[in-house]
Amino acid sequence: MKARFIRVVSVMMAILLMVSAFAGCSKDEPEQETSSTTETTTAETTTESTIPENVNPLTGKNDLSESSVNARPVAIIVENSPAARPQWGISTPDIVIEGVAEGGITRMMWVYADVEKIPEKVGPVRSARHDYVELASGMNAIFVHMGGSDGSKVGLTLGYQTIRNLGVNNIDGQTYLGKYFQRDTTRNTAIEHRAYTSGEYIKTAIADIGYSVKQTDSNWMPYSVIQEPGHYYEASSCYEITANFSSGYVHNFKYSNAENKYYNYLNGKVMTDGNNGASMAVENVIILYVPVSTLNTKEGHKEWNLEATNGEGWYAYGGEVIKVCWSKAGKSSPLKITTTDGEELIINEGQTWMGFVPEANKNLTAITE
Repeated sequence: MKARFIRVVSVMMAILLMVSAFAGCSKDEPEQETSSTTETTTAETTTESTIPENVNPLTGKNDLSESSVNARPVAIIVENSPAARPQWGISTPDIVIEGVAEGGITRMMWVYADVEKIPEKVGPVRSARHDYVELASGMNAIFVHMGGSDGSKVGLTLGYQTIRNLGVNNIDGQTYLGKYFQRDTTRNTAIEHRAYTSGEYIKTAIADIGYSVKQTDSNWMPYSVIQEPGHYYEASSCYEITANFSSGYVHNFKYSNAENKYYNYLNGKVMTDGNNGASMAVENVIILYVPVSTLNTKEGHKEWNLEATNGEGWYAYGGEVIKVCWSKAGKSSPLKITTTDGEELIINEGQTWMGFVPEANKNLTAITE
């Protein structure tokens, strides 16, 4: 295996990792002494070096279009029910953020730093949920969706209310269907599973509506990205890691040593791209545990407590894994992921899958060496 991490102590068994208490995520935990000044110096020196303008801030790859330098990201809500699969473009986002919605299903938010990289067909695009709006707001992203949850009749702040309250620039397919959104006619599914958009549609919509594309927030990234040779953490082996959202939505990420990627298996079947049949595989897998409750709505909408302090999780890369912590100071504040020492997480070059897994399912996470 071409490992990107360098072990500075003996590798612990995966079972010991699973039963640990993530004590480093607690703000009350005494600050730990650094065991190696060399590691800190290496990381600081690398991150302070000059970064070329064409580096994608979310992936670290030198492929950012000139028009997307210092631009706001685009966040697209995509469905993940069986009728929506295979999703068009699932192999292309810089980050796929996934979490539970009503009924135990999951929904995804695909984030692109470069609108030019959004394919000609992306979707099925579905409705906004307030937790995704809050995450997009923290990135100062342009938010793309097809409708949204509405809590006005029951006195709750759901998708549409959060968009308005946070002033999120959004492109709503319910408003622009037939203009910037279309319905696929090739799939034998219900109409709500067939809406799609494209990079060109989104670019045109941004210009027509008049949204600024310039990123004015310098603190929007949830992590930093380092290019080769990589950032070195104490790590344990991880050739497979499981994210269990609910009984019907269990992801297994299986590492390919040859490609240095984790392939995404949903309920035992690898996820594929509806545009070209490509398997979904990412270099970085991040699992974050979040308290989840059910709201008093007819549909049973979910509430992720994104403002919970001392969140815990895992970061897997290159066949190895470390513990991480996360926080979000407010509804429009950026998500921040750190090491257990409180330092900003530095991930390796490549695409990322990030799952907000219910905290109640934390013990269902399995890590295989």
